[in-house]
Amino acid sequence: MSASSSDSEDGGFDGMFQEPEGYFPPPPEPTSVVFDRQPQWVTEGSPDNITVNLLGSHPLWGHHLWNAAKTFANYLDEQKDIICNKSVLELGAAGALPSLISACNGASRVVITDYPDHDLIENIRKNVETNFPAKLADESIAVTGFKWGSEIERISALAQSQEGTYDVLILCDLVFNHSEHTSLLRSVERLMAKPSLAEDGSKTSGGEAYVFFTHHRPWLADKDMAFIGRAREELGLEVTRVVEEYTGAMFEDDPGDERVRGTVHGFRLAYPAL
Repeated sequence: MSASSSDSEDGGFDGMFQEPEGYFPPPPEPTSVVFDRQPQWVTEGSPDNITVNLLGSHPLWGHHLWNAAKTFANYLDEQKDIICNKSVLELGAAGALPSLISACNGASRVVITDYPDHDLIENIRKNVETNFPAKLADESIAVTGFKWGSEIERISALAQSQEGTYDVLILCDLVFNHSEHTSLLRSVERLMAKPSLAEDGSKTSGGEAYVFFTHHRPWLADKDMAFIGRAREELGLEVTRVVEEYTGAMFEDDPGDERVRGTVHGFRLAYPAL
């Protein structure tokens, strides 16, 4: 054996254990979904549909348009007063459909966030550019990365309000991530507007958070619901169920009761009135 071959880093095998080109299948291509709004809820001058671009695949599930997001989008279209002239913050937005519907219905400020991953954030930005390029240009819609529970001050500043808080928080299909409940609750506590009493005696009702989700793993439904319980017990929020709708399961071959996996639950969280 020559000195040159014995000293080489691969021991002279020259990559014989590398997989041949084309051994692995190519990654899935990005897709897009057209979300058709219900005609009875579309106002004049507002788009009839929203195009949602999705990643081909992603470990943080940014490659699906989830039933909870679609259900909440319909809810927002029907209940426009929730976000009209309000500041809106979406956490874990993925395709960001609810934020885009908020823009349709007159939200004054929309901040769309997800985990600070380049592909996720750039795909959200692409969705805003596809549907509302002018709002991205004039910065009435902002897109940024946000790791729940950290950088609260930076996200607060994006609200562009004196208090640095938001009127409406959107959490769609996030509570399955049980290890992040504490960080999510801290984000809600710090970023949702609190009721206040002005010097003239007038009152503001404070903000509200909408938590929509499906029990994708029925045997862990209690852990999903723990988020709602903690919001009530630890943050003192009032909890109101606003939606329980069967949409069909996202993935038909998943284990567990299909009826459970196919039902979207929606809750409104808000501080008690002063």
